[in-house]
Amino acid sequence: MARLLLALICAAASLAPAAAADADTPQTVLARIQVHIETLLSKSQPDLYRHHLRSVLALCQDEALRLPFAGADRDARAKEMLGYLTVIETGLNDDGGKPETYLVDGRRALTMVRLSRADGTLQFYTLSLPPHWDPAKAYPLHVQLHGHGPDMPLAWINFTYLPHAEDEPPADQVIGIGPWLRGNGQWREDNGSEPDVWEAIDDVKKIAKLDPDRWYISGHSWGGDDVWTIVQRTPDLWAAAGIMSGHFSGAPKELGLVPNARFVPFYIWLGDQDPIPDRKPALAYFRDALTAVGNPPKIVVSPGVAHNPRAQDGAALQTWLLEHTRHRPSHFTFAIDTPAHRGIWGISIPRAFSAAYGNADPRASFECWLEGATVRIETKDAKQLIVDFGPNGLNLSGTVTLEVNGKARFSGPVPAKALLLDL
Repeated sequence: MARLLLALICAAASLAPAAAADADTPQTVLARIQVHIETLLSKSQPDLYRHHLRSVLALCQDEALRLPFAGADRDARAKEMLGYLTVIETGLNDDGGKPETYLVDGRRALTMVRLSRADGTLQFYTLSLPPHWDPAKAYPLHVQLHGHGPDMPLAWINFTYLPHAEDEPPADQVIGIGPWLRGNGQWREDNGSEPDVWEAIDDVKKIAKLDPDRWYISGHSWGGDDVWTIVQRTPDLWAAAGIMSGHFSGAPKELGLVPNARFVPFYIWLGDQDPIPDRKPALAYFRDALTAVGNPPKIVVSPGVAHNPRAQDGAALQTWLLEHTRHRPSHFTFAIDTPAHRGIWGISIPRAFSAAYGNADPRASFECWLEGATVRIETKDAKQLIVDFGPNGLNLSGTVTLEVNGKARFSGPVPAKALLLDL
């Protein structure tokens, strides 16, 4: 499974589509795939596997519908598409046509299509289940953000159907999600692709149980850039994070967000032969910025390796991630710079101008101290404050006392609902 993990998080520009028979066209291979999948669907199958089959077929058909509109790139895209379809067909004829491959053995990743809540488009993610997956058991979650690569969705489905390596190790006891990057877009909110991460997680919650204290996120190259961005805005979600060949451009130091993530352990990987000139300075920045807030990262530099990590590098990252468990600190700070991410650990600052577009709100921040049953909060540039003492927030019980900006604001049993305070 380490090879599959690597395929999902690595940039794939160097991976060429598989060769196809000279007589084949995208339409002929798609026709065979459709017959194969419809034959499988005509039989009694587990619901999750049926969704996977329908998803693969829908994405193949969607790409075929786009092909006539590719203009001058049509021939090149047809050749690329043919290669991906050939791999998918070969995988279906192998163990990819058996539900136990995904649901029992954990040897391949499911493809999960959904309609985006953000814009109604057809989007997908890949879902890797652990061997002998038990729907009643809560598992760790590993969200993997891929790097810059082919802009055709079938490329990423193609990866899940590649032949197994002879020395492929057994999968870990972890649920893996690989959201689609929308054709080399960004995970940032301005083009609507960051919500795909949260939608994929919400989707998986309907399928499987997740251990909330063992969520991990990692990414390669462009995906690593955005791990840096996402963790600084949602640090209370993650037990640990990994960046491979990444950069800090998505959340530069001028934003002042690094202290947000000072309790999230980071694994920073780089190949010492990486040809991209800004990656080595980026590693130094990650190291120095995190160390400055008391959170020195794990640094791994692989000699003789270029931009793309090897299978063993991806496996080592996941092993390290799984050693960590999320813990709520007793003293934490949070700076807000986006309308979407307003707080952590049940403490948040509502938007002052909720109907305004973009980042119209002023920057705001808070600092929290938990001292036994007393919660002390200092805020800056906030007109209101939400405090959730319950299991979805600070996870306190019994009688609590709340002080905000030096004034007593609440004392009594933990309220059933979060408090909304005017400041």
